[in-house]
Amino acid sequence: MSGDLTEHQMELLSRVLQHGAVLASPFGHPGEDSLLEEVLEDIDTLEARGLITVDRTRGSDEPERISLTQEGYDALGMF
Repeated sequence: MSGDLTEHQMELLSRVLQHGAVLASPFGHPGEDSLLEEVLEDIDTLEARGLITVDRTRGSDEPERISLTQEGYDALGMF
């Protein structure tokens, strides 16, 4: 499965894993991170594929916390 993920998506999964499988605010601050839009797209894609779960800020679509699912571990080769 990991073969069809982009390098950026694999990097995001790896960052979540490095932080104990739960990562809060992994993408900088809106307006300050030139890659914010792409990171948010990666988050949405990984969530849709079931590789991560996303807790969103109340009253907003902004991700607040990302957690790996078992499928996310599998994509990283961690069975």
